[in-house]
Amino acid sequence: MSRRPYVRPMKRTWFMDHPYYRNYMVREASCVFDALYAVNLFWGILQLGKGEEAWSSWLSFQANPLMILFTVVTLGMTLYHAVTYFDMTPRVLPQFIRKKVADNVVNKLMYAGLAGISVVILAAAALV
Repeated sequence: MSRRPYVRPMKRTWFMDHPYYRNYMVREASCVFDALYAVNLFWGILQLGKGEEAWSSWLSFQANPLMILFTVVTLGMTLYHAVTYFDMTPRVLPQFIRKKVADNVVNKLMYAGLAGISVVILAAAALV
C-alpha cells in the first residue's frame, strides 16, 4: 500500500484550455517585455554617461527596425496589461467600496487618470 497522495497529471499547456487563463498568462507575460525595455533604457542611461560617441551609438541601435518592432510590441503588451488591469480592478475592490461605487465608475476614473497623467507627461515633454 502506497502512502503517496494522488497527484493529478497536468499538461504544460493547461492554461490554453480556457480563455480566462490564457488571457491571464498573456497579461502576466507582458512583464517580460517591460523588463527588457527597462534594461534597454538603463543601458541608454549608462551610454549617456559614457559620452557623446557611446550615446550616438545607442541611438543608432534604437533606429534598427528590430528595435522599433520591439518597442511597438512592448507598447502593445503594456497597453493590453493596463486595459485588463483596469477591467479587473472593480472586481477586486473591498465589498464596502463596491457597494458605494459602481464598477463602470471605477473603470472610467482609472481611464481618466491614465489620460490625465499622459497629457501631463506629453505637455512636459513638449516643453523640453
